Amino acid sequence: MVWDDSKRTDLKLTAGDLFSTQPRPARADDPESPLQQGPQASTAPAHNEPAADMISLSHDQPVTADPMDDTQAYGAQPLSAPRIDVDPTDDRQKCKAQQLSAPRAGAAHRTGPETPAAMVLHVRVVTGCGGGPEKTIFRSPRYADPKRFKMAAAYLYPQADPGMCVIRQSAKDHGCPLYEIAETSAVDHQAVGALVELCKELKVDIWHGHDYKSNVLGLLIKRFHPMKLVSTAHGFTRETWRTRLYYHFDNLAMLGYDRVIAVSPPLVKHCAYHGVNPSKLSYIPNAIDCTEYARTHGIADAKQAVGLPADRFAIGVIGRFSPEKGVDRAIRMLPDLLNKHPHVELHLIGEGTQSDELHDLADRLGVTNRIRWWGWQADTRPIYELMDALLLPSLTEGLPNVVLEAMAMGVPVAATDVGGVSDLLDRGGCGVILGEDELTWAKDIAPLVNSPALRESFASQARQRVNSVFSFQNRMQKVMNLYDQVLGRSTTASDATSPHARLAA
Repeated sequence: MVWDDSKRTDLKLTAGDLFSTQPRPARADDPESPLQQGPQASTAPAHNEPAADMISLSHDQPVTADPMDDTQAYGAQPLSAPRIDVDPTDDRQKCKAQQLSAPRAGAAHRTGPETPAAMVLHVRVVTGCGGGPEKTIFRSPRYADPKRFKMAAAYLYPQADPGMCVIRQSAKDHGCPLYEIAETSAVDHQAVGALVELCKELKVDIWHGHDYKSNVLGLLIKRFHPMKLVSTAHGFTRETWRTRLYYHFDNLAMLGYDRVIAVSPPLVKHCAYHGVNPSKLSYIPNAIDCTEYARTHGIADAKQAVGLPADRFAIGVIGRFSPEKGVDRAIRMLPDLLNKHPHVELHLIGEGTQSDELHDLADRLGVTNRIRWWGWQADTRPIYELMDALLLPSLTEGLPNVVLEAMAMGVPVAATDVGGVSDLLDRGGCGVILGEDELTWAKDIAPLVNSPALRESFASQARQRVNSVFSFQNRMQKVMNLYDQVLGRSTTASDATSPHARLAA
């Protein structure tokens, strides 16, 4: 749904508006004002302090260093996309809301009078085709209990950005109501006004931000529409001065939020280090629907379908071609691996600002003939099916969806020890955790290349682990419990976080 530009309001904003905790003063000419409507109950109940579902950071175990600070200054430029003209009145571009599914087994039971379903608005500011957060946001309405919550997504994007077409289709495929607001500049007052009107029209109870700008906007818009604020910390990058500045604003904005969800234990520590009250922190990892990521073809058939020889050992890397993803490290490792395993082939799936640089690197190292460049793929499942192993060479991550997807598809994983990777791979129990020095990676990966039995063992254990620990149904139950607590609504369901949330010193 493209938001009606006629509903935009040209707001006059100041720096004080962004971080003020006080509501905007009512105006007599504002139809939403109590001066016009008379007394009414608040739509944002008082915060109910959580109990067992919160991370506990004890005073004798302070977080004295930011675990996400890798002090990397990558020097990459921000991603940019070509611009095309998009007709906002074209009905073919609108994503229609689909009916939400019935409550899943294990949903919390409520007693007493029926409570109206609360409205949750997931908000993102994106350029290009988006990324990992979309996989979580667009699946959420389907797994939510419609008696407890209604959900929609609002996306702000640069006007005429062609990547929005991909995001729009993804929302439609998953049945997630999507409201699109095009921005004409980095600070578009009219876009902010449109968000205010959208929140009022949908009667939003919970604003759920997923990036630095949506977190800052939540603080501002709460002054015009009372609501609770929840944020998910998906991970941080600081490859340019601009993204480091965004990172700083995000840390400040989260201090004003009612609850912050971190997708990995290092991110919990990161948020606590930057001042978020530990009582407001929850560890709820990313998750996956294993029914979506299930094999339909054997590996031999999948290779044959793309003309890949059956005896080639296919190692896949899926991700954005940008410095923090470390794709260059995978290419630099390849010559050493080929010395002892000449049947290895590297498959790179993605695109980004480093694309030309990575092609040049492969040419210089003489490995171009052993790399397949797939570009960006809307559906990566056919490529997972032909992989003998997934390599995650990242320098920083939150909790990577590509590792979850590979585990669900039965693809053995070798990954750097960043973000929540160690937790995902059960400390090496169902995958290879790589050392910091990329010069050792060929040796670390060699057992996977040499042993089909080891690959089968890792694949079996990994799929069992995602089914039992990282299922989307379990994740949504925890998120809904957290929403209930933020709204001051009781629930009889269990803990909102998994046992893995407990942090060591």
